[in-house]
Amino acid sequence: MKNKDFPTVEGHWLYGCNGIAMNNPISLFLDEPRQHGDYFRANMKYQYIYITSNADIFKYILQTNQKNYKKDIAYQQLRLALGNGLLTSEGAFWKKQRKLSQPAFYKTQLEILYREMVNLTKQFLEELEHYKKEKKRVDMSQLMMGVTADIAMKTLFSSEMKSSKKEVYESMNGVQDYVMKRLRQPFRIPLMYVNGEYRNFKNRKKVFDDNIYSMIEDRRQSGEVHPDLLSMLMNSVDAETGERMSDEQLRDEVITIFAAGHETSANALSWTFYLLSQHPEVVKKLRTEVAEVLGDRTPGFNELRNLKYTKQVLDESMRLYPPAWAIGRECLADDVLLGHPIKKGTATVMSVLGLHRNPKYWKDPEAFDPERFTAERVKERPKFHYLPFGAGPRMCIGNHFAMMEMQLLLSMIIRRFDFVLDESQEVVMDALVTLRPKFGVWGVVQ
Repeated sequence: MKNKDFPTVEGHWLYGCNGIAMNNPISLFLDEPRQHGDYFRANMKYQYIYITSNADIFKYILQTNQKNYKKDIAYQQLRLALGNGLLTSEGAFWKKQRKLSQPAFYKTQLEILYREMVNLTKQFLEELEHYKKEKKRVDMSQLMMGVTADIAMKTLFSSEMKSSKKEVYESMNGVQDYVMKRLRQPFRIPLMYVNGEYRNFKNRKKVFDDNIYSMIEDRRQSGEVHPDLLSMLMNSVDAETGERMSDEQLRDEVITIFAAGHETSANALSWTFYLLSQHPEVVKKLRTEVAEVLGDRTPGFNELRNLKYTKQVLDESMRLYPPAWAIGRECLADDVLLGHPIKKGTATVMSVLGLHRNPKYWKDPEAFDPERFTAERVKERPKFHYLPFGAGPRMCIGNHFAMMEMQLLLSMIIRRFDFVLDESQEVVMDALVTLRPKFGVWGVVQ
């Protein structure tokens, strides 16, 4: 296929597709494929980027020929905030860090962390009880951000941070907002260094950095071992070299786990409660499973596997609203994708959101149907049709932690509470670092 014949979105005559990417990126990933197919390019004024929701390309880039692809410019911008952690690092350094970090997510370690997760979930249920009595509108997306952040902080660092929880949350949100502005409005980057935005970013980032480095120093001096991820990472040793992570490496991995981990779980749960508010029949089936499997008990670590329909609901929610909604790669050498030649340096954005709603792979793709994820249907479906945690060597290291957290929270909340959506609000997708509900998910807890 020649370039002139390739499906192309040219956009505005002066700005190309930059305005769309800045103001309504979702349209590039959901609307344009209806006209141009699941592999096309968008004119970003100074370059073309390729956008795909084709499973064969996902498999080729993430697995078959993954050595010819590196992370794209979006990850370079994220590195400003996250450093050189697992999400942003490359090559031999990434392999070393992955190897050092992996033991922290083994089943035996997750079981230790699960105990704290249960305690915080019980505390959160009492918070919901308060909102139920108050009968006032709440934003479920903010409530989910709060409880998953509490879980992330407690399981990452069982000792308290020196800054207040509110200050840490606000600093993290400010840092991410700055990074997204750089991604969506690169022409403004020079201005950011003179109008105070960059200085504000550095100050917000320093809040988190100072807390992490202080805790690392305290633990190194005391020699104390805590039942949390930070201690696990600090004590992880490379079997071949005997090396441990430096303070900077620890900081980068911790901030990556905190920022990427809690926000993705929070958004997945927020979208789940939004969907459940529209589907009482699914809520009924969820409650039946929880009653049959648990009764009035809190689920034990090994009982989560028995909450099969609960997991199906979460899987279907992440199909429709994948928190990690896009994956960007840049090719290191000329290549050919689906018969189309691409040059070295070409950026390809793989739309997980588009993949999960591609009618080639999903019947009635816009419908919410947890039955898609029964064991039988999952077994029949090709692996690369559903990628909520990525795929290939770079698959999310925290996927089991996230599912454990979400199954626990959903089963415990749905047993005691109803969430009634405020139908007057607009619930829409906002494609930031993760896929958020733009204006929240407001309603009443009953």
